[in-house]
Amino acid sequence: MRRAILAAAVLAGCVDHPPGISGTQSLGIELVSPNDPGAIDRRLPDTLRTVAINLTAYDADFNVDETFDRDVEVYAQFLGTVTPTPTPPGLDGRVATPLARFHLTAGRAMNQNVTLPAVLGPTTLWIEDGPKGTDGGKLDPSYTPSYASGTSPTLWFRDPFVFEIQQPVDETRLDALEISPLQNRQIAVDSSRYGAVGRLVVTSVFVQGYTVSDVACSDSAGAPPCTAAAYDHVEVFSVSAPRDQMGRLLQQGQVIDGFAGGIVDVDGLTEIGFPATVASNPDVDPARLPAPVKLDPATWFKPLPQADGIINFERNEAGAIEIDNARVCDLDDDYATFKRWKVDPLGAGGNCSHNSNVLDVITAGVIADLDPATLVGKTLPRVVGILRPVEIGSLNVWIIFPRSSADLTLR
Repeated sequence: MRRAILAAAVLAGCVDHPPGISGTQSLGIELVSPNDPGAIDRRLPDTLRTVAINLTAYDADFNVDETFDRDVEVYAQFLGTVTPTPTPPGLDGRVATPLARFHLTAGRAMNQNVTLPAVLGPTTLWIEDGPKGTDGGKLDPSYTPSYASGTSPTLWFRDPFVFEIQQPVDETRLDALEISPLQNRQIAVDSSRYGAVGRLVVTSVFVQGYTVSDVACSDSAGAPPCTAAAYDHVEVFSVSAPRDQMGRLLQQGQVIDGFAGGIVDVDGLTEIGFPATVASNPDVDPARLPAPVKLDPATWFKPLPQADGIINFERNEAGAIEIDNARVCDLDDDYATFKRWKVDPLGAGGNCSHNSNVLDVITAGVIADLDPATLVGKTLPRVVGILRPVEIGSLNVWIIFPRSSADLTLR
């Protein structure tokens, strides 16, 4: 017993008591305008891009820290990421430029305006006292940050439309074929850009996902015919057979209420990964499918930045396109390895291995009784399918996925 007491006394004597927390611990953000930040069922208008805030520095006891006399940086947090991306100093000593930088005097800065980028969905302002850069973007080694931070109340902007996932910031840039403008963000799409006449229609279903198009139908009841425009299509990658929130298999021609997931580009193909799909009405109407876009072989293979050229493939990624009077090329290693057979829209055919103006077609697993070897050298009146790219550096491969035998007219 005495030994236990002695041991406890020895241990008690070894306790380390570090100094208490002091200095600025947090930044309070009060929203001045807009007066109403919106709500999940009451979204702010797209035109609202200036936000006014009051900033206050607080110490460990949540009192105003009037010794805080320094700059803070402002970022916007939306769709799961922060803009601009805060980064540690690079090898050149440069740091990211924030949306804004404000100076607090005696722990306060009142009526500070922040101009937001094109934010979408629930948005907050993230404000911090971190490593500082000079006007030239170089790290200031003399600055000792407090690392105090704070967030604003949530500002409820609308969720993105499909075309905002797909449409490049600049169609003439070299990366226009490869990167989504919302790359790596978490999105939820639950409405159509066409308002009351708009619908989200499943346009194809495959073993690991589906494609969906934002379409405008003939009336507010969603009656066909329905049409889509450039960038109105996207692929949802579900790993296994795609199902809705009730576990029901999705079907081509079905209207869904929405989908959510993370955006990633895989070799040029924009996908929604780890998705959740909500569908309240399992009814199917194939007449809702938008008509395929006809490929113009005289223009579509023109390079960037020509507006009538290769950018047309990106405009119709994950949508249905139609190729008329294309000649089937000789089968090559791509068919032996990947089951991809080629068609030449210009009608030359033959050995197309060195011809960049061709499209690959994959029918394996969809049209079981079709042997592409029997089609070599023939001109096919009509080939329709969902368009997917493979973009790796200067390699541009466009693959057509017919959805059934109805998508092929062989003679």
